[in-house]
Amino acid sequence: MMMLLLLLMFQSLTDKGFGTLGAGIAFGLAALGAGIAISGAGAAAVAAVGEHPDKPEIRTFALIMVALGEAVAIYGIVMAILIMSSS
Repeated sequence: MMMLLLLLMFQSLTDKGFGTLGAGIAFGLAALGAGIAISGAGAAAVAAVGEHPDKPEIRTFALIMVALGEAVAIYGIVMAILIMSSS
């Protein structure tokens, strides 16, 4: 039953539909990857700052690492916009 439903759904998709599906998958996976990256980097950043609160360079480095994880989600948004504009 489920396979029949999936087959009917994919038959009704046009090129625009596949572009929308691809954009959604691209952004969803990018957001998932960003969440995983931020959870690891954020936990390590809090631990490092907690151990050495008097060193501001650790705080700066930790902020940069969390921002790099967040950049993955921004790249996902850019890819989704590019996919949507091309289809």
